[in-house]
Amino acid sequence: MTRLCLLSFALFFTIPLSAQQLQLDGLWEGTITVGGITSTKGYPVQIYLERSGRKVTGRSYVYLSKNRVVEMNMAGHLYEDLSIYIDEVTFVDRQKDGYVPPFLRKYQLSWNRSINGSSLNGYWQEDRKEIFAGDRERGRIFLKKVVSNKA
Repeated sequence: MTRLCLLSFALFFTIPLSAQQLQLDGLWEGTITVGGITSTKGYPVQIYLERSGRKVTGRSYVYLSKNRVVEMNMAGHLYEDLSIYIDEVTFVDRQKDGYVPPFLRKYQLSWNRSINGSSLNGYWQEDRKEIFAGDRERGRIFLKKVVSNKA
């Protein structure tokens, strides 16, 4: 009887956790701020993520205007505390009009899971060789998981 109780207790906490861990994959939408970490000026952003073990890959879409979407491939890592470090690694030039974004970004995100929906919130910074450059671009990012209405 004691073994059955222990097994039930372990399954009660393990199964929901493992099911929730799969919710990182998919589309996330929100806002990315520009002009520093205290700025409220921002742009709409979407990030599509896929996870394989601790490896995270994806694609980001920053909507600078109706006609300009900056699309980047991403690669990073999911840590034990459910934080994510992910870099933009290459620019995807779909518009083929000669536009090149001024820099790539590095993101530090915290994955928050809730019965009200998941969120990814954190910071980004310009990817630069000069680590302590005072003019490095920085900002915040706030994302909510897009829930599919598929039946």
